[in-house]
Amino acid sequence: MKSVLIFYDHFYPAYKAGGPIQSLANMIRALSGTYQFYIVCKSSEVGEKQSLPGIHVNAWNNWEDKAKVFYRSPGRKQIRTARLIEEVKPSIVYINGLYSLSYNIEPLKAALQFKRVHKELKIVVAPRGMLHAGALSQKSFKKKAFFQLFKRLKWHQKVHWHATDKEEQDFIIEKFGSQTAITIAGNYPQKLNPSNAPLKCRGELILGTIALISPMKNHIAVIQALMTCTSHVLWHVYGPVKDMDYWSKCEIEIGKLPHNVKVIYHGGLDPQHLQKAFDCFQVFIMPSKSENFGHALMEALSAGKPVITTDTTPLKNLQKYHAGFTLSEKKLSETLTFAIDQMADLDQESFQRTSQAAIQLYDDLISVKELEDQYCRLFQLD
Repeated sequence: MKSVLIFYDHFYPAYKAGGPIQSLANMIRALSGTYQFYIVCKSSEVGEKQSLPGIHVNAWNNWEDKAKVFYRSPGRKQIRTARLIEEVKPSIVYINGLYSLSYNIEPLKAALQFKRVHKELKIVVAPRGMLHAGALSQKSFKKKAFFQLFKRLKWHQKVHWHATDKEEQDFIIEKFGSQTAITIAGNYPQKLNPSNAPLKCRGELILGTIALISPMKNHIAVIQALMTCTSHVLWHVYGPVKDMDYWSKCEIEIGKLPHNVKVIYHGGLDPQHLQKAFDCFQVFIMPSKSENFGHALMEALSAGKPVITTDTTPLKNLQKYHAGFTLSEKKLSETLTFAIDQMADLDQESFQRTSQAAIQLYDDLISVKELEDQYCRLFQLD
């Protein structure tokens, strides 16, 4: 059985890093019968120093009988990356992300060194949306310098790239050239049970958002749209605060909302309570500025929640499928209020049809067999 050694800053029971953890967990659950997975990550949650509960630090931990996870301690006590690669002797080193010194750059350097002796090693790099235009616009000067160094060292030619869709493949080619080796393998989503949403009354709407609180997820656009909504709207917001200054601005604007709108912030959401959270609202809203996959978007569809999002996410033209609204990210101020009011105007019968359309769209978009074939190609040794 081929072994895959994964490097990423965080893994369960950490969950505040959002989609990338979910992507890895879903992939491992689906493919653990074919590959032996090892994961190296931090021993703490995002933004915290204390170790996660229930883990053994600086040791291999069993995760769901599907993978072995090494939770590294920080600082001087951190076990060297090269030592871990030598210990596992993997068939594939899978690097999740680009910019992390300890979990992207150092593993890449160590893996390239290991490959000098073990030439059969395959090194796979998954940018996870970090090459999307919206993501590159954040801290753009530092990222430009990073890519100049990356190309000067010719690292982009020494690895195999994992793109989750055609769009990400194009971003990789645009950044590193057409000679780069790329395989497209979509993300494994988590399928939820279709839930019984609260009874839908015309003129009323219960929205939900599950996402990191950051400018990229664009919560403030929802708040601004709610300012002029004529419907009665309740908005449940879940997710850890990644950018405190941004959330402070959101809170100020929330305080200005009219009496027909109510916002409840619940904080971070433990994945084991995900289904329960989706059961509480009728429509999922997340007008992201950029989204590589959007696990929450796909989970919403699987749970029968119509979605309001933007054309910078993978969900294009939701109106065509009667499963919500895909809005132009550049014209949100003109369209988002309209979309919310349109969903609020649905009665129970119309909402049920839209809910069923969301479930059907999920089933049309996701093929487990096709995903398995894609990952077999991705992890095929050169």
